[in-house]
Amino acid sequence: MDQNDLVSIVIPVYNSEKFLIECLESVLNQTYKQIEIITINDGSTDGSLKILQEYSDKITIISQKNQGLASALNVGIKNMNGGWFKWFSPDDIMHPKAIETLVNAAKNLQDNTIIYSNWDIVDINGKKLRSFEESNYNSLNSFEFNVRLCDGQQINVNTTLIPKLLCQNFIFDKNIDPILIDYYFFLNSGLLNKTKFHLIEKPLIKSRVHQNQLSHKNIVNSLNHLHFVRNIVFSKLDKIEKILYEDAIEKYTQNKPLSKKFMELGLKLLSTTLPNYITDKILIFYLNKIRSRR
Repeated sequence: MDQNDLVSIVIPVYNSEKFLIECLESVLNQTYKQIEIITINDGSTDGSLKILQEYSDKITIISQKNQGLASALNVGIKNMNGGWFKWFSPDDIMHPKAIETLVNAAKNLQDNTIIYSNWDIVDINGKKLRSFEESNYNSLNSFEFNVRLCDGQQINVNTTLIPKLLCQNFIFDKNIDPILIDYYFFLNSGLLNKTKFHLIEKPLIKSRVHQNQLSHKNIVNSLNHLHFVRNIVFSKLDKIEKILYEDAIEKYTQNKPLSKKFMELGLKLLSTTLPNYITDKILIFYLNKIRSRR
């Protein structure tokens, strides 16, 4: 097997027993068969490890004391054999041709390209709520894309296919909020490593929304910390490039439609005043109305 064609799927697992079987089955049933599945059991206290062990003939299982998402990802990447890295959540489900579609697209793109896709939003029972269509910025140059990336999270990391060369020397930082470490990685890739990004305009995964997700518990926190993460990356740019980005981002923000600005403000207000049981609705509101087509 050509290692360059091998896709290493890294699944960090922490107390994920409820959805883990469905996730693993969707990965194992991919039409693209040149895959390895590396699961990192990060100190789960539920039945996750037992479920993983039932698949031990088909997947690699690495167990460690609970050290957090960043540590689990670093361990997974260290143990990869493939030329491609795919980070995947144990809550989510891959469409059968997800990996095949990503790899086929990669063959026609530059080696330093991160490929991502649209996705379906499903509820706790796997019922489709809607499809989420990312903004298509394939025609933009890298600088223009990075300006939009700096404005907020543009990419669902679970849809991505990432060249190993972009992550083998990258260390996920445990000091970054877990919900933002993917955003930190994308900013590093785009601004510091001149990575290209390419959208596939079809849903390749089912992304599950439920109240136990970090993205639900910390959605307002994550929005407030975007600038903090961005500034960490900016501190690594040379002075002239930093000024160019800061000016371009300010102009981009000023030119946002008023409706978009009001929705962003509304999300913060609603999230601090409404009860927890409607967090699903808040997240979907954010995804549908604010992130979509930034």
